[in-house]
Amino acid sequence: MPLFPVGTEIPDFYTKPQWFIGRVKHCHEHKVADMLQNLDVEYFLPEQVVRKKWSDRIKSVKVLLLPRYIFIRCLNSKRVEILQRIPSITNFMVDHNTHLAAVIRDIDLETFRLMVDYEDRPVIIDKTMFAPGDRVRVKCGPLVDKECELVEVSSKKCVAVGLGILGSARIELPLSYIESIDKKGIEQ
Repeated sequence: MPLFPVGTEIPDFYTKPQWFIGRVKHCHEHKVADMLQNLDVEYFLPEQVVRKKWSDRIKSVKVLLLPRYIFIRCLNSKRVEILQRIPSITNFMVDHNTHLAAVIRDIDLETFRLMVDYEDRPVIIDKTMFAPGDRVRVKCGPLVDKECELVEVSSKKCVAVGLGILGSARIELPLSYIESIDKKGIEQ
């Protein structure tokens, strides 16, 4: 019996490149990124410049936002080849509801990438899953016109991008920077 009966539509998961979450051996993130680049595979390794203070100086350094993880965009069938060719990737995260490899939507990863690359404020990775809240659109700044989810964290208003089973990436924005998608406005 075929995996998909004749006449049924094959899901995008099997036919189009998706963003998967690869788990990487400790301190091998950049090595994996170099290997993926050599294989001509699209990837995203989220890094952010932060200011570190030592007793005698302050210095800006790049730090990984998600140590031991890398986002890889490929066909589902190519994941096995990647695991075989790059031993530093231990596995791909699995969605426990579907028992398939966890996937991040293109639009969510694009928004996350903009947060990391162009926002001056620090991006905080929140490991806790949040209940779906108000969908909002950012009105100004590098995230302009991006749809995100509004969450409240410690009485501060934040927008968040869902990263599937990893949780969410969030950034604090003033309420004046966001608008409700249904254009009714956001109540404080």
